[in-house]
Amino acid sequence: MTTRTGTGRPRLVASAAGRGPVVRTRLQLRLRVDERGWVNPGPADDLRRGLNAYAPGTVLELDLGKGSCLTDYNAVQIAESVSRCATVYLLSSAATGDRPHIEGGCAYNADGVLDLLRMAIDHVSARRDAHEC
Repeated sequence: MTTRTGTGRPRLVASAAGRGPVVRTRLQLRLRVDERGWVNPGPADDLRRGLNAYAPGTVLELDLGKGSCLTDYNAVQIAESVSRCATVYLLSSAATGDRPHIEGGCAYNADGVLDLLRMAIDHVSARRDAHEC
């Protein structure tokens, strides 16, 4: 979508003009997971900081590691920070392909964590888009 000009700065290709936000960055983020497998909002490498709100058009790889439990409140917190991204890839090293188990506001296996987080991102994005109309 971008080409280089003679000065080395990227310039937008005419065919991409007006197609929404340009993909600015591709980021990888590993979420915090405690010793019992609970996924917490925030990057794994910084225990004091929460998640940033990412710029529109960002492509994000969200790595849940060995996370196998997630509350709906934490899922919405994560979804609110990534809802403006162009694409969010959810990665998990604990997913097995089992049926998602979501009960009482918590997801209790890795596949349920992925499913709950996907639903939260879809819900927050739809709500945000409805307010922008």
